[in-house]
Amino acid sequence: MDFNILFLSIVQGVSEVIPVSSSVNLHFFSAIFGISSFSFAIKIALHVGSLIALLIYFHTDVADMFRGLVSRKKRISDTCLPQLVLGTIPVVILGFCARDFVKEFNSPKIMGAACICFGILLTVFDRLSCTQPRLSRTNVASIPLLKSFIVGVFQSVSIFPGVSRLGVCITASRMLSLDKKHSIRFALLLAIPSIAGSLTLELFEAYTSNFQCFQDEALTGIILTSIVSIVMIHPCIRYMETHGFAVIAIYRILIGAAMFFV
Repeated sequence: MDFNILFLSIVQGVSEVIPVSSSVNLHFFSAIFGISSFSFAIKIALHVGSLIALLIYFHTDVADMFRGLVSRKKRISDTCLPQLVLGTIPVVILGFCARDFVKEFNSPKIMGAACICFGILLTVFDRLSCTQPRLSRTNVASIPLLKSFIVGVFQSVSIFPGVSRLGVCITASRMLSLDKKHSIRFALLLAIPSIAGSLTLELFEAYTSNFQCFQDEALTGIILTSIVSIVMIHPCIRYMETHGFAVIAIYRILIGAAMFFV
């Protein structure tokens, strides 16, 4: 097995389920271990692996949304589909309109600065949040639709490298006084349509290129990333619910500062 694929899969699998910015971690550790670059197919594979892991972990919510669409016995409003749709619309619009502009922000220093700033905001607003009484349902279907849309507006900032999609969604949710459990769960669920949309756009843009999306290395990356994420997602959620985000913010500050020297 290629060490680079194993290493990249571990980094992606872990950093996608905690608010630390997978792009910063991939860039930093690739530089440290001398992985100068990896192919477009590998990049796609890593994100496909993360998407598969999220779909498996949230299979109950995904099944409920599907039943809400096709069954007369279950209403769509009883699922979290409306919240996900409203939370995804802003990032789809901005991601499509600003995809070329965002490429100008790929420098390590800019990514590091974004990692630091949004890491600090995450823990600050988590500490300052005046959490509303725990929502009545175990899923995110009880989150008010307006709040879902506002979180989606904040999520659109995550198209800039270093911000962290998960981190900015949790920050916005805590600003809106959602409890940690629903903030984390909603942020991870929002990652499903966001990653799927991003992959669709990237594949569409590369449609005319002759890349081998299903080469052996890419398939290995999909499998390994999926396994790592599935193993890590539950303990990471439990840790964040119990201990908050202070340690994660410290890590983001350290790795963000290190990005200025790679």
